[in-house]
Amino acid sequence: MRRIEKENPDFFPEGVSMVQPLSPEQLLEALNRQLTYVRANSPFYREHLPDTELTSLDRLSTLPFVTARDLSEDGQRMLCCLPKEIRRMVTMRTSGTTGKPKRLAFSQRDLRDTVSFFRDGMRLLCKRGDTVMIFMPGSRPDGLCRLLAEGIEAFGGIPVIYGVILDYQAAARVCRDRQAAVMVGVPAQIRRLALTAPDLRPVRVLLSADYLSSALAGSIERIWRCQVLNHYGLTESGLGCAVETPERRGMLVRRDIYLEALPEGELALTTLRRQAMPLIRYRTGDLGRMLPDGRLGEIFGRKADLAPDACQSFGCGISVPLLDQILFAEDTVLDYQALRGTKGLQIKVAGGEAAKQAACDALDRAGFGISVRVTADEGVCSDGISKRRMIDQV
Repeated sequence: MRRIEKENPDFFPEGVSMVQPLSPEQLLEALNRQLTYVRANSPFYREHLPDTELTSLDRLSTLPFVTARDLSEDGQRMLCCLPKEIRRMVTMRTSGTTGKPKRLAFSQRDLRDTVSFFRDGMRLLCKRGDTVMIFMPGSRPDGLCRLLAEGIEAFGGIPVIYGVILDYQAAARVCRDRQAAVMVGVPAQIRRLALTAPDLRPVRVLLSADYLSSALAGSIERIWRCQVLNHYGLTESGLGCAVETPERRGMLVRRDIYLEALPEGELALTTLRRQAMPLIRYRTGDLGRMLPDGRLGEIFGRKADLAPDACQSFGCGISVPLLDQILFAEDTVLDYQALRGTKGLQIKVAGGEAAKQAACDALDRAGFGISVRVTADEGVCSDGISKRRMIDQV
């Protein structure tokens, strides 16, 4: 494999914030450097990409996409480094036709870049001496929790890794003992924690790893009297990607990633200095809106969950984001699970008979015009790991 120089471009120097955007000229140069790098080091990209330089940012749209299938089928050929240079390999199961998992590789430098983004992103939300509770999966070495904790420690914050919540009363006790100023967690889990322990008073809550509805965010803000902010990240982006600022003018995209919104709204991701396995115009499967200044304005959910054919049997656009907006506005509904089949939609709710009645009333007001059966089930609980989706009943 032919290797090329890997020195950092001048616009990625130490000391420059990872949430400070590149100028258009810097962005074009970064794109061309990444393209040159992947063509020189990856058999997949040598065949996949034309051997030409971009003359303008508009020309990026002429390049072919990389898909989840490419990661599954050609992941090994996408590698741009030697096996000994890989620090972490992540395997993700997919629901595609082949059933093959996606495998993503990260070098030591790739992981350090994520720590730098977490450092600069979290610095916008908290200060030195603040305790930050981390209610997220990934506590293994070089996992999400560890990388986030390193970023927080870098500016003097005090991270406390708890992991996903299995016992809400126990999690509340730790928050009280540690006097947490900031919490980072999965939307449905943190909402349930707020309903379980309304006496907690974090200053800010950062939610990630799943769709965040305004109803869910609003309930946490009302109960805890705090500010709720959104983070968009995926494994393919290196876990971190874009963080909402307290001014609420959109999400700042990390400096070494370029996001574009395709005409149908799907977000495509291009890495700008990834070392082990760069991604060029990777289709994320997420629908979103980019702002004119390059910030990420909003995430609408997964394309597969919101596409018309995903709810064709219902005859209307029922989706998890829509159900979140309806059901998470009801404080008696601690959590829910949606199951769909030929006989209609079944909703299981946690919170007893009061939650069942509140869900029935809310769904009636929504007027879906289909059969919706609501049952109380105290076993319904977000695991904090998997994205919440409708379950298809056979």
